[in-house]
Amino acid sequence: MPINKKEKLVYTFLMVIFMAGAMTTYNVLLAEGFSAQSIQHAWLIFPVMFTIAFIIEWFIVAPIAFRAVGKLVKATDSEAKKGLTTALCFVLGMASLMSLVGTIIFGGFTANIPLLWFKAFCVNFPVAFILQVAIARPLIGSLFRSLFPIGTIVEVK
Repeated sequence: MPINKKEKLVYTFLMVIFMAGAMTTYNVLLAEGFSAQSIQHAWLIFPVMFTIAFIIEWFIVAPIAFRAVGKLVKATDSEAKKGLTTALCFVLGMASLMSLVGTIIFGGFTANIPLLWFKAFCVNFPVAFILQVAIARPLIGSLFRSLFPIGTIVEVK
């Protein structure tokens, strides 16, 4: 895990690339079915979804999630509990907000937004949580530390 603000920025960038790419592809495949054209469509909209996801995570979800984690776990809790709680807080925030963004972008402003958002959240949350815990955190954590061993990204004071 990152240990300073610069490391958090790099880690967040890598994590959002992975999660936004995977979840964008997942949602497009759900909506359009599996085809070369749907994969192409997912990757064409990825830059927009990545940008929105990064802004939402960095400025909204991360501050709230870290505050919640601080209240939910103790220093003496197991690393597994800390990791699962952190993943849960981040995925709840990101799945909620990105499902809303996707609902508005692809469904427009209609009276059905609350229902469509809730449906999107229910479809996205389980996949995002499992993806985060089982694949993204181990993969991105390992990639991050192999690219940037502890102490290589230094805070400038």
